[in-house]
Amino acid sequence: MAPAGIDLRLLAAFAVYSLFILGVGVWGFRKKSFEAYAVAERTMGLGLATSAFVATFLSAVTIIGVSGYASVNGWAAASFTCYGYALGWVLLVAAAKRLHRARLTTVPEFLGVRYGSNGLRAFAALTVIGLYSITLVVQLLAIGITMETLIGLRATLSIVVVGIIFVSYTMLGGLVSVLRTDLVQATLLGLGVLLAAVVVIVKTGGSVVTAPPARLGSFFGGSVANASDFVGWMLVWGLGIPTQSYYLHRFYASRSGRVARGQIALGALAVMVILISVIIIGTGAGMLVPESEVGDGAFPYLVKNVVGGWVSLPILLAITAAIHSTTDGLLHIVGLYFSVDVWEALLGKADDADLLRVSRRATLTFGAVVTLVAAYVSLRPVPLISLVGAIAWGGMASTLFAPLFLGMFWRRATRAGALASATGGLCCAVVAFTLRRLELISLHEIYPGVIASLALMVVVSARTPPTEPERLRRFFPA
Repeated sequence: MAPAGIDLRLLAAFAVYSLFILGVGVWGFRKKSFEAYAVAERTMGLGLATSAFVATFLSAVTIIGVSGYASVNGWAAASFTCYGYALGWVLLVAAAKRLHRARLTTVPEFLGVRYGSNGLRAFAALTVIGLYSITLVVQLLAIGITMETLIGLRATLSIVVVGIIFVSYTMLGGLVSVLRTDLVQATLLGLGVLLAAVVVIVKTGGSVVTAPPARLGSFFGGSVANASDFVGWMLVWGLGIPTQSYYLHRFYASRSGRVARGQIALGALAVMVILISVIIIGTGAGMLVPESEVGDGAFPYLVKNVVGGWVSLPILLAITAAIHSTTDGLLHIVGLYFSVDVWEALLGKADDADLLRVSRRATLTFGAVVTLVAAYVSLRPVPLISLVGAIAWGGMASTLFAPLFLGMFWRRATRAGALASATGGLCCAVVAFTLRRLELISLHEIYPGVIASLALMVVVSARTPPTEPERLRRFFPA
């Protein structure tokens, strides 16, 4: 007999799904080369690349966070996300061919080789690892909320179980396993979210789109109270997305420059359709569920208590797929960056066997730590996870956008400029974030962070000797 409140049907479906992705991890473990673990042997085709982009992009911040935000603020979720996402995709397309052409392994390695600085390389890697710890905790909190609401398992226990699963298959299989599971997860995710959106439209008689309540139908609302906030959030997402390593890293794994660009162009169309569906679901939840249930738990509550029946099964799998498909990519990046950009860069050249061993150990260690942190945080009330996750995106934009993109498109960018830009941008963003939380300023932290980073990059580069032509030849071929 099942414990009180446990839905055995949904629990069984989750168990089968988990066994499948663990099996893919064991399969990937058979591929022993570091290149297979790190960049899937650089053979990723357009179909696999596009599904991986869709699955990775649609994370807990998108599925649980944006739907929760929309349940409180309605269609203002579109001004909060859609425009910034579109800007980020345009910049990703611009970067795709140049990063693929460099034939490197990681984004911090690009910075290290472009500017001739192992210090910048290690700083960039540690910044990514630190900010991704926030993102991973958010992802795990989302699965805890989902499984507690839908299945009946306590959030803390759910987080530990899911943490063990995704750490195991990512550590074993690396990118070659992550890409295969992403293909399945993108399919489950897309079908489940579209199904849920159709159900919500039917349940509301179409009014969720045509005539939502006034409190849910405004362009401005929540964290986007005015035009300044709108631009600020557009910069958070628009400059944060093209600095996210789990997107940029896939360019190195792509078979060609055409694949690197095409995965963004095709994937963005699918993501936008699913994103609008998520906003419909969240806004519908704001109309259909009790006011006490709006927020991050609104989507799971809607599925469990309003939708119900067999429809809840594919939707549960869609939410689970969204979270798994991003957490595995994040965790793979963390283990890889530690081994290649911190351990090897600072301690000296290592062979592939050593890099593979260190990557797997770093993946296991970091995954265990963030799982325990998320389990602890789940015992306490937290803000909307979309807002918590945005901290990492804003920090990434303030630190890495200027050194990365000016390094790709501006020959005059120098090592001193990049170091000043990365450290100054991060410091300004942290100070502004602190002052905003203390209610001493109202300006979004992305403004001082990105402005300082860009200004320092240009001014310091202009006043320091140019980069030697031999180094630039790799990034600016004739």
